[in-house]
Amino acid sequence: MKHLLLACLVPMTLTAQSMQQLTEQLGKTVLYGDIALSHDGAHIAWVQSTATTTSKQTYVRGTSGSAPATLVKIPITGERTDFDPAWSPDSKTLAVFSSAGEKEQRQLWTVNADGSDPKKITDLKGYAARPRWSHDGKQIAFLYIEGAGGGGPLMAAPTTTGVIDTAIHNQRIAALDIPSGQLHQVSPANLHIYDYDWSPDDKTFVVTAAPGPGDNNWWIAQIYTIDIAKGNATSIYKPSLQVAVPRWSPDGKSIAFIEGLMSDEGFHGGDLFTISADGHEVRNRT
Repeated sequence: MKHLLLACLVPMTLTAQSMQQLTEQLGKTVLYGDIALSHDGAHIAWVQSTATTTSKQTYVRGTSGSAPATLVKIPITGERTDFDPAWSPDSKTLAVFSSAGEKEQRQLWTVNADGSDPKKITDLKGYAARPRWSHDGKQIAFLYIEGAGGGGPLMAAPTTTGVIDTAIHNQRIAALDIPSGQLHQVSPANLHIYDYDWSPDDKTFVVTAAPGPGDNNWWIAQIYTIDIAKGNATSIYKPSLQVAVPRWSPDGKSIAFIEGLMSDEGFHGGDLFTISADGHEVRNRT
């Protein structure tokens, strides 16, 4: 009987030890994401975490030399979570979304290239992501769902209780004027924006978008251009499959994008196409 009891306890002890060792190893496993290289190539930023923590924090370091990475010290209490670092055109400033936890409100912060002098530059109430600087460095645009959550159909959503909100909260492009701090939503309220890019002259956005609700209609999204001053959206391409990642050419005359059969937003694949900025001359480049 003693031998039987010992035989039963030994595997349990080994399993407990193995689990402890596994947990310790996972705690040492560093995860890197949201990597951003400055435009002058002198600095790199990324969001870093471990496999056993929910905290995600931004680090910066120079691309030359042996100086260690610097933690960006944003004054937030709680389980800080950073997202989407983006460099200014002159490579002197880094913008990054940060919150006191995965489910807490994100705000946009800026820091110097060395990670110093953090400044909160927004007071948002809603989902926000993908900050992108204008080419003149005077504005930062980002995707924004005012007064509601977001993140796409693959993101976990809280359980709905009580009176169910039937309103459609579309994801729009918001542009922050840095000198004045003024925020205004640029894209039409009836369009859900999935991705976007500034034109080289900062006067137009190219977007992939569809009428809301966004989680339902990504598969029928078209490519639009949006006049930033007027807020008008013009469809320049209606695809036969799904489209993603629209990007302007440096001269502003063409737009590149991916078109193919895609299952969900964020899982992009297909062929590389280009189209003229006025919606003509569509070419499959691959």
